[in-house]
Amino acid sequence: MRLFRTLAALLLAALPAAPLAAQTTGFPFVNDLTVNGSFPGSTSCNLVNSVGSPHTYQITAAPSSPVFLFYSLCPCSGGFVPLPAATCPFPMFQSIDVMIAAGCPTFSFGGITNAAGVYSITFPASSAPFRFSVQGAVVGTCGALLLTQAYDVWI
Repeated sequence: MRLFRTLAALLLAALPAAPLAAQTTGFPFVNDLTVNGSFPGSTSCNLVNSVGSPHTYQITAAPSSPVFLFYSLCPCSGGFVPLPAATCPFPMFQSIDVMIAAGCPTFSFGGITNAAGVYSITFPASSAPFRFSVQGAVVGTCGALLLTQAYDVWI
């Protein structure tokens, strides 16, 4: 009975950690998204406060990589749709961390990284504050679709 309680306690302790482990991590010049210069290489669902400021979204990947940005009017949810781990250019967790579901309007923009491996888009400051989530995707050098980390953005 004691063994059962110990195993049950370990399983319960591991449950909150499972969604965190499934979050996508950005790797600079592979699949990294920053918002207003936020910390590169972070994991998904960090909050970026851009109230009253212009907001810049920057993806770094290999030069000439196709990239996409997805915006959802719902909050970020780490591991919302877990995906198989990417294996190229190295093993990494992948998940869709922006809610793409009924009732969560989603918008997207696409582009290509420049010769330095950077794609950047800037929007002016908003006069009406609101919150949304954003995540990027990169078509990697080996043809794999690599998701970036996601952010909750308050503007």
